[in-house]
This record gives sequence, structure tokens and C-alpha cells, in this order.
Amino acid sequence: MPRRALSMHSVRARLLIAFASIMVAALVLAFVGWRSLTDTETALEELRREILPDISHSLELAERTASLASLAPFVAEASSPSQLQHDRNRLQQRTEQLKQLAGRIRHLESAPQLRQLLERLYATLDELIALTRQALFQREDLRQLLYPLEGLESAEDRRAVDQLLAAASAPRQELERLERRFGVSQDISPELAASAAPVFALRHRQLDLQQRQGYLLASVRSISDQLSAEVKGFVDSLQQRFGQQQQALSATVRKGQIRILAISLLALLALLAGTALVLNLTRNLQAVTGLMTRLAAGVTGQATPAVQRRDEIGSLARAFNVFRENSRELQSITEDLRRQQRLLQTVFDNINDGLSVFDRDQRLVAWNPRYLGIFDLPPARVQRGVTLQRLQALMAEAPHGNRTLDNRPLDMTETNLQRPSKPVRFERHYRDGRVIEFRSQPMPDGGFVTLYSDLTDRKAIESQLRQAQKMEVLGQLTGGIAHDFNNLLAAVIGNLQLLEQQRDLSDKAGRYGQRALAAAERGASLVQRLLAFSRKQQLHPEPQSLGGIIEGMLDLVEYSVGSQIDIRTRLEAEEDLVYVDPGQLENALLNLALNSGAAMPDGGTLTFSTALEQDAKQGAWVLVEVGDTGHGIPEELRERVFDPFFTTKEVGRGSGLGLSMVYGFVRQSGGDITIDSAPGQGTRISIRLPLYRGPAAESDSGQSQPLQYGNGQQVLLVEDDGLVLEAVEDMLAELGYEPLSCRSAEEALNLLERDGLPDLVLSDINLGSGRTGIQLRAQLAGRWPDLPCILASGLPRDLLDSRYNLPPDVPVLAKPYRLQTLAQALSDAMRPNA
Repeated sequence: MPRRALSMHSVRARLLIAFASIMVAALVLAFVGWRSLTDTETALEELRREILPDISHSLELAERTASLASLAPFVAEASSPSQLQHDRNRLQQRTEQLKQLAGRIRHLESAPQLRQLLERLYATLDELIALTRQALFQREDLRQLLYPLEGLESAEDRRAVDQLLAAASAPRQELERLERRFGVSQDISPELAASAAPVFALRHRQLDLQQRQGYLLASVRSISDQLSAEVKGFVDSLQQRFGQQQQALSATVRKGQIRILAISLLALLALLAGTALVLNLTRNLQAVTGLMTRLAAGVTGQATPAVQRRDEIGSLARAFNVFRENSRELQSITEDLRRQQRLLQTVFDNINDGLSVFDRDQRLVAWNPRYLGIFDLPPARVQRGVTLQRLQALMAEAPHGNRTLDNRPLDMTETNLQRPSKPVRFERHYRDGRVIEFRSQPMPDGGFVTLYSDLTDRKAIESQLRQAQKMEVLGQLTGGIAHDFNNLLAAVIGNLQLLEQQRDLSDKAGRYGQRALAAAERGASLVQRLLAFSRKQQLHPEPQSLGGIIEGMLDLVEYSVGSQIDIRTRLEAEEDLVYVDPGQLENALLNLALNSGAAMPDGGTLTFSTALEQDAKQGAWVLVEVGDTGHGIPEELRERVFDPFFTTKEVGRGSGLGLSMVYGFVRQSGGDITIDSAPGQGTRISIRLPLYRGPAAESDSGQSQPLQYGNGQQVLLVEDDGLVLEAVEDMLAELGYEPLSCRSAEEALNLLERDGLPDLVLSDINLGSGRTGIQLRAQLAGRWPDLPCILASGLPRDLLDSRYNLPPDVPVLAKPYRLQTLAQALSDAMRPNA
């Protein structure tokens, strides 16, 4: 009981003290209010005196604004950077004075339009100064472009130069007319034509800049007029408002003095009645308040008193029960939502794909950091509520093209209309090689959400993989047939050379044999070129004649491009040499021929031409040109044709590596490559290589060297192909050796153990299913180290390394070989110091 009385006494005491304080405050308020109303009239008079400086400053602001606007035309007409800097300093000085004057106006916040007009005036003047500076730079750039053209002396170029000089100061309509006339002219030099485009482009930018300057000057005048009108309205409103307030305040003061007395008496009576009522309600209210305090602290397991009361306290207690149950449920839901929000935010910010959400009005609602990074968008310009059209305009600053998944052009206007209603998926291809995939899904309440995936690396890897697979298949195919085909050619060439050695052969039969031998050797060369092309093997540079290389590969070019294309040559530099890798040069020319063939699906003319060019500064060059009469290359694509993985062919028809390989080879060889093409006018690719002044490479044909004959030495021939075996036996006999033949390594070892050692062993590497020639050579070296052994094969060296583990220091006689080559190899192997 004492504790309860003490508690109740404490609450009541606080309430009584509070009401007593309120009563005292009400009396004090009455006195202070009476005094304050009297002072208000005095303050109003002082306020009226304060408004006059604002009016004066406002009028001065309008005058200074008009003066500032009058300087704008002088800035736009500045003729030199120094004059522009002087005018700019004057503008900045007056602008700073204008800002200080505006800062002294106390009530300027009541006229937001006035402040906005001042900010617009500052921004417009800043832009006008920047445009004037840019105009001065453009004028100097135009002079620099026109200065080199004034020295041209030919009549045709002189007239064209006069047109360019007229275009430098022509209005827009005259400029467009001169540009069209200049574009269709055929009498001007290429140098002048190349110089004309920058002049017209720069003049167009000058006219755009002048148009913008005129607009800014008009804006400055308009803003100045608006400021004057706004200042006048502002001053009038200040005078009217404060006059009205002065009258209203005087009347209010008189009424307020009467009301304060009445309110003070009523407040005193209300305090007395309220004290009695509050003392009656304090008990239960204190209990409910305690429960709510504990509930706010998170305590929900407690009983509620006074629930059965019929008055407001009972209603409050029952409402408290409902609130407590709702609070418990809300706490659980809130905790779940927090966990889900943290999870979703983590996923949203860290996924590899960009993501954006647009509402039904196509305004941006949400986006993640990857969305900004994938399109290189400035964060300051991407804000909530920005339109889809605005964002796409920002993205369009980087040149690109939109395509469907099956590589067809896409209309973005139609696509944007479809995205809120159905799923849309397409790709955006940028000129720098990037590929971005768009995947849009509509949302139930309107709008759509889009995922953006960067497919650049995947596309490049897929393209490289397809190219590698094709080249691997081609390499396997050519490598697989090389052995058999070279064996056939070895038999053909060997027998034809034996036929050529016959002394009683008629002249007519000799000519036939020479023709057949030349054709067979061309077949062998064709196999080597196919192997080099499919494997892209590393070859070494040597002095070469471009005419000889082109004539030697015409048969392969004709087979590759098809019979519907007419191949022509104009070789004016047949005797001039270049120092290049012949295999890679053939690959480069073949790549260019294949591209030309693809550009002429209905037939046309393919031309190879060479010429010698003399340059006083860079020396002598040998020029080789590959031209066609195909559909040509558009101007916007010519700068990208040498880029890796860039191709205009359909998906799956090209890797985009051919021209980039040609470009790399030419540059590594110390040369240069250019392209001249236009739609409907064909394409001409020019390769310039430095002229080689040294001696020509020695021929490996051996035609000029005498045959080196043997003296009855025994040569064990190990060959599984019967035709080659018989042909080489006759070649050995023709060279003065005694051939012994075997068809396998096992048979050769048995013969050596049974009949003794010959003078030399000549073995093919691929001997069927038994031991290889490499294994036979290793066994011979282990048992009879002094017995020389020559290996021969129709496979290229790299395939021998990969298939048979050929040691790098072991020489191989390449099939098909000529009689001279075989004689030299046998002679070298049988020397005492060999």
C-alpha cells in the first residue's frame, strides 16, 4: 500500500506540477503576448524599412543583367584568342558582381524563377564563351587544311581548290551544292580528293557552331528580358505584400489583445477541470503506458490490464492487444524480408550480367553496377526515371549494329514496342568487336526487365575453335594423303627421269617425257603448298621472284576460285627480287584470291600484277596487286577488314582471320598493304615489299649439276610400296649402285644377319604395320654403328615429329625426289667423314 501510494503520488505530483506550470505559462503568455503585439507594430515599421534595400538591389540587378547581356554579342564576335580572353575576363568580373548583388537580396528565395533565370544566364554565357573558343580553333584548322592546297598548279586541281576555298566560307545551302558537285567530279587527283572531305566536314561543323552561337545570343537576350520582367514583378509583389501585411497585422494586433485576455481565462478554467479528469485517468493509463513502453523495447509476453473497461481506457487496452499480436507477426515478417533483401541485393550487385528494369512508361526503375560497366555509361547521367530513348542515345555514341540470333538486322523501334509484351532476345555488335546479348522479359504490372551478357570472349573463342577445327581437319586430310600421293609421284618422277636418261630416246618421246616430268613436279609442289597452307608451318625468308611465285601457283588459284572466274596476270617485275618467306607469300596471295572469288559469285576477272616502284625517300619497292571485279567493300567497313575476327561473310562461312594474317605477314616482312575498293567497283589490294639487291637464292633442282655415279656399291632399299620400290631400284642401278630390296624392317634385319652388310641402307619411314624406318635406323645404329642409313618419307617434317617421334637432328630425304637429289644424298652418306 505505501509503495502504491508513493507511485501514484509520483505520477500525480508530476501532472500537478505540469498543470501548474501551464497555468503560470498561460498568465505569462498573456502578458508577453500583449507586450509582443505592441512590439509587432514597431517591428513591422522596421521591416518596411528593410524591404526598400531589397527593392533597390533588385532594380540594380536588372540593370546589371541588361549590361551583362549587352556584352554577349562582343564575345561571339571575338576575332582572336586574346580578345576572347579579354571579353571573357570582363564577363566573369560582371558575373561575379551580379552574383554578389543577388546574394545581398534577402527575400530572393520567394522568387525561385528569378534565381533560375540567373543560373540559366550564367550557363548560357559560359557555353557561348566555349563555343567562341571552339570557333576560333576551327577557323585555324580550316586555314591549315586549305594552305597546302593553294600550291597546286594543274588546271583541274586549281578549279577544285577554288571550289574548296569557296566552300570554306559558303553558307549551308551553297556548301551542300559544292559538296555534291565535288563528290561526282572525276578530274581531281586522289590527294585532293582525300583532302576535300575534312574541309567540307569542318565547314559543316562551323555552320552548326554559328547556328548554336546565334541561338545562345538570342537566349541571352531572352533571359535578360525575362529577368527584367521578373525583377519588376518581384519588387511589386514585395511592396504589395508588405503593405497588406502591415494593414492586416495592425488589425490583428487589436483583436489579439482582446482575445489573449479571454484565452487566458479559458485556459485557467480548462486547467482546473483537466486536473480533476487526469487524476482520475492516470492510474490505468500509467499501466497501459508501461506495457507499450515494454512492447516498444521488444517485450511482447505480458498481460494487459483494464481490458473490461467500457471507456477509452478499455478500448486502448483492447487495441493494445491487437497491436501486440500484429507486432509479433510484423517482427517475424520484417526479419524474413531483411534476410531476403540482403540476399537479393547481394545477387543483384554481383552477378556477371548487367540488369535493368523499366516501368510501363519505359523509364528506368532499377539497375546494377554491371549495367553501367558493360555499356560504359557515366553514372552521373544514369538516374532513376531516365527514359529508355535517352539511355539508348547514350549507348549509340559507340557505333554498333543490332542483330537477331540468326544474324539478321533488327529494328530497335519495333523491338522496344515488343519488349513490354513478350520475351525478346537479340545481340548488339560493336565496331570494336564486342558482342552484347539482350534478354528481355515483360513484367506482370507493365514494363520489362533485361539481362545483358558480354559474349565477346565467347564469340571469339568459338570462332577460333571453328577455325582451328577446320584447319586441323584440313591438316589431317592433307597429311593423310601426302604419303600415298608423294609415293605415287616418286614412282612417276623416278621412272620419267630414268626415261630421260635413255640415250636412244627420240626427240619427240623426250619432249613428252619432259612435259610429264614437269607436270609431276608441279603436282609435288602443289602437295607442299597445300601442306603449308593447312598447317601454317614456319618457313624461312629467302630471295624470291614474285613473278615466279605467282606463275607457279596459278593452277592452285584456278582450282580454288572456280572455272567461272577469268584469271589474268600482268607481271612487269619478273626479274626483281624480294626477301620473303615464299610459303607465307603464297598463302597470302591465295587468301586474297579466295576473298576475291567470294566477292564474285557470278563470275568475274581476277588479276595479279607486279611492278617496280621508285621512291626518293623510301627507296625501291616491288608492288604486287590482286584485283577483282566483285561487289566491292563499303567505306564504313574498309577500315576494319584487317581486324582479327572481322568478316562480312555469313555465320560459319569465314573466321575473319585471313586478311589479318596477310596484314601481319606483310608488316613482318617490312612491307605495307593498302586496299582500294568501292561498292560495285571491285577491290584492289596492293602489297609493297622492299626490293632485294643481293644475289638470288640457289636453285635446289640440281639440273645444272652433273650426276654423281656410284661404283657398284650395294644399297639395301627398304620400301613397302611396290611401284616406288621398282622405280628406286632402277634409279639406283642407273646411278651405278647395286640395289638389294626389302619390303619391311624385319625382312631387312634378317637379310643383314644372313648375307652380311651392304654399303648403305635407304629406308622409307612409314613401312606399314611393322617397324618404322626410324626404329630400323635406331637398331642399325645400335648393332652396326658404321653402317650409313638414309631415311625417306612423303610426309612433312612436323607430322613425322608428331607421329613417329623423329629426332630433330636426323635428316630426311623428301619424296618425291629427283635423280640428282638421290645421287647427292647417296654420295654424301658414303663419304668417309660423313
